[in-house]
Amino acid sequence: MGALKGNISYTRFFVQGDTPEDFQERWVKRIQLRAFKPLTLEDEALDRIGWCSIEHPFDLELEYEKVFFNNYVNLGLRIDRWVIPGPLFKAQFAEAEKVYLQKRGRERLSRAEKEELKMAVSKKLRKQLVPAMQVVDVSWNMETGIARVFSGSQKTLGAFEEIFEKTFELKVVPESPYTAAERRGLSPRESQAVDRLEPSPFTTAFIN
Repeated sequence: MGALKGNISYTRFFVQGDTPEDFQERWVKRIQLRAFKPLTLEDEALDRIGWCSIEHPFDLELEYEKVFFNNYVNLGLRIDRWVIPGPLFKAQFAEAEKVYLQKRGRERLSRAEKEELKMAVSKKLRKQLVPAMQVVDVSWNMETGIARVFSGSQKTLGAFEEIFEKTFELKVVPESPYTAAERRGLSPRESQAVDRLEPSPFTTAFIN
């Protein structure tokens, strides 16, 4: 969360590309195509990602008035994952393995059997759990071309880049000193000077 309430730390992205004339109708349809779809017990996937309302993560009916706010596109990026505690899975798998081998009078599982048994145990445990839900606010100012993603997780930001570019057919570039300098319209000479810059440590190295 973060755009409407809670933590206000975010990561900025620059959106590159031209906005189509029919962007409102086109983008609403493309957002709806990638709206979040809840995980089910039958799914083999361990996680799923998609768009939701920025105000209500369980609202997946994404109409125009829920997405566009003046010059802004506001969305929630919802990520659900099956999270099974390691000790619980290990104990359940050991018991299932024991029963499986006893029935067949064997001492070891083949690699294929082991993978099949893992999936069976995982599906059984999912019936006792609910997926862990993460929701990240995304606020894109179409006038400035800046998208704010209220997360610092590199994994989450990578997922955002992928789904954003597929949805809007526009490229996003994370903010950095180099991209910020480029957006200021530097001269060729100034751009060359920026390219030669090297990061400087702000800590003192101590030699024993």
